[in-house]
Amino acid sequence: MRTRSHRREALHCCPACAASVGGRRRGRSRSPWAWMGLLAVVAALVPLAALDGGPSDPGVALAVTAPPPPRPAPPAPKRPAKKPDPPDRPRIQWRDSLALGTPNAGRLQNGVRMPVEWPGLYTYDPQTQRPPGDPHRMWGTAALVKDVLEVGEWWHATHPKQPRLGIGDLTPDGGGYAIGHASHENGLDVDIRLPRGDGVEGPADPGSYDRELTQQLVDKLVALGAQYVFVGPSLDVHGPPGIVVTWPNHDDHVHWRIPDPDGTGN
Repeated sequence: MRTRSHRREALHCCPACAASVGGRRRGRSRSPWAWMGLLAVVAALVPLAALDGGPSDPGVALAVTAPPPPRPAPPAPKRPAKKPDPPDRPRIQWRDSLALGTPNAGRLQNGVRMPVEWPGLYTYDPQTQRPPGDPHRMWGTAALVKDVLEVGEWWHATHPKQPRLGIGDLTPDGGGYAIGHASHENGLDVDIRLPRGDGVEGPADPGSYDRELTQQLVDKLVALGAQYVFVGPSLDVHGPPGIVVTWPNHDDHVHWRIPDPDGTGN
């Protein structure tokens, strides 16, 4: 009883003592389950506070996972270096050439030299019957050489599996007399071997030439505006009268003459 009376006296001693004694009394009255609940609420609030506070909150450490670095793009496949195109067409020195006089008595001014080879064409020497052609007798007007090359390209495109056309004499450099010819003097004439059908690039005659291929060649020359196409009497090819003309000593080649584009001949 005395103890209780002393306690009551202490409570009336001062407000601080009363608060101290009263606080301890109230704390003792709380159950353990209340403290556990309070701790659970605090524990749940800590992650939320960390999220709200962000990296600036010194009381919370955040584990930030850096995104993986982007994968490098696979290297583009390397293209093989392009090989230069083969030089299948030799350079030609084109000039403004003139056919002077007549094919039987004339000259060639500023002639253009026929290349040794071209798509669909090769050259040969009629004196030896072997390629290549004699460079001294492989000259013509620019118009004639251009037409010959066009025929070669046509032949190559339409008959890729056939032998190339053999180009014989044109005109000597500067014009004038050509060995073995009564014409070919002013750059307007060219001889072409008879096409063969056996795959051989060589001499031909009425017994070995291909009649159908030769007729196609004659037709092409006429279509290009030939002035004359001379063929041998033993060849079975035909064309417009006055243009395709049968002529002696032409059983092994076709003789093609173009008109003078400048009209300087007489």
